[in-house]
Amino acid sequence: MHVLGIVGSMRKDRHTNTLVSRVIDDMKSIDSDVVADIIYVAEKTIHPCRVVCSAYCSNNAYQCSISDDATEILHTMTEADVLVIGAPLYFRAPPAKFQALVERLISIFFFKETQGGDDKESPLIGKPCGLIGMAEYSNPHQILEYLYDFCTVLKMRPVVLERFPYLGVAGQGDINEDEVFHPYDRCKDLAGVLVKVVQRQHNSRGA
Repeated sequence: MHVLGIVGSMRKDRHTNTLVSRVIDDMKSIDSDVVADIIYVAEKTIHPCRVVCSAYCSNNAYQCSISDDATEILHTMTEADVLVIGAPLYFRAPPAKFQALVERLISIFFFKETQGGDDKESPLIGKPCGLIGMAEYSNPHQILEYLYDFCTVLKMRPVVLERFPYLGVAGQGDINEDEVFHPYDRCKDLAGVLVKVVQRQHNSRGA
């Protein structure tokens, strides 16, 4: 099982990365066959979407005319069995570079599906993903909703939990002292759900 973590924070060694890594480690403790890679968006070159080149997106299925790391990230996402995506809430939005990635990918999918001339299926359709949202003072549920919308537009399958905050793992302030969102407990919950979903998919393909 190949897990891809995507860390949207501009600070590589802070809480968002800690929680993404914790989910992956918890998945490894459940299934010894789990292998993982983590993409740090802060280390990538991602330009803003130009939008005006929508004709290219429409006629070149799930590709982008801008040559940078965004298209390579999309390719890596399609190759993984499951994604763990984490981002913090800064000034009422995620970090600008992560938001640029989201905008680019949404544009690629939007213009292909609304103006494209063929019926090529989304390369991410049904891809299981777990979400992680961090915030210093604000409610991290806002960033979880942002990530959920992003994943569903790309036709991925964000999993939900049976316990608050339901859409994924959330952390507020110092995650080691967070007694509201209990991020470490939810990491374990999310890991369990993701492993079960992927195993179920693999079993159904082999049936």
